Amino acid sequence: MSVLVLVTGAARSGTSTMAGALHHLGLDVPGPYLRANASNPKGFYESRWAVRFHNRLIVRAGINVVDGRPDAFDRVQAVIDGKARRQLAGYLARHDRAPQLVVKDPRTVWAQQLWRDVGRDEGREVRYLSMLRHPAEVVSSRTTYYARGTSANEIRQQSTLNLMRWINTSLVSERETRGAVRSFAGYAELLQDWRGTMARVGAELGLRFDPPVDQKPHPVDDFIDPGLRRHTPSWDGMRVPDVLRSMAQEVWDAQVALAGSGGSDAEAWATLDQVGAAYHRLVDDGLLLSQETIQEAVRAARAAGIRQGRRDARATAVPPPAGPEARPVGDVRSRELLGVVTHRLINRSRR
Repeated sequence: MSVLVLVTGAARSGTSTMAGALHHLGLDVPGPYLRANASNPKGFYESRWAVRFHNRLIVRAGINVVDGRPDAFDRVQAVIDGKARRQLAGYLARHDRAPQLVVKDPRTVWAQQLWRDVGRDEGREVRYLSMLRHPAEVVSSRTTYYARGTSANEIRQQSTLNLMRWINTSLVSERETRGAVRSFAGYAELLQDWRGTMARVGAELGLRFDPPVDQKPHPVDDFIDPGLRRHTPSWDGMRVPDVLRSMAQEVWDAQVALAGSGGSDAEAWATLDQVGAAYHRLVDDGLLLSQETIQEAVRAARAAGIRQGRRDARATAVPPPAGPEARPVGDVRSRELLGVVTHRLINRSRR
């Protein structure tokens, strides 16, 4: 049976470096790819087709590409239909001559079962390769390249949101691949010793490399640049709620245990399940009033022509409510609403 390797993991966790290494080791990583940029100068090795396919599901589900809400996964499952399955089957059929096909896109976290089911129907066995990078490092990287604000409060908002997203997507990715053929690889490990890392990954996933990892010189030698690791795995100086930091560290420690045990560790599974339940309760209880929901409300308000609605309201001289606490979500500007929610979050986290 032909193999389909899904390179998954939290955004900014080293999935591009891994996909590029697999390409230089002789596996098929079909393009065209997203263009390289300052955040990823070596290239993304991310299929434009896969990105567009997943983005259609994400838009229909009403979630973000990387989402911190516990129900985000279920929302995507609800919109997967026969059309999506046929589109994916067609993509795999177009690459049926590739014995070892690689697809890298962090968005696969929302559709791993879909890939597994359709892959099996198309005669492929799906094997998962999850990249690991310390959450503090991921949050720092995302804040550096994607943060919209520059004030201390805005940076804290973005860091908190990014940490929520890391926790949720890490939990979903592990849970949805548990019991499957899979391997975990650390980003730092890959940069420091790519030969040892890829030899282990290849053995765990049953992959064939051409040229083999022990060939010297090797194309991967020129591709992997340890100097591109520009952030450190440290919580020092990162202003995020302690409860989130503790959860993220527990998830990370469990991931490291899985990486050292071929993806199977009962104690690590129990820890991840416990953290997942606690995170779900945390969001449900409103301690971290979801900033994801805020963004969704802002998008919906804009699409509905909220500005026109405000002009109409002013024209009829209807006085607005006294303040943001009394106003519906759709009537509060995004920056103001983020400020209100973050203020609540910070106050609750200090208690």
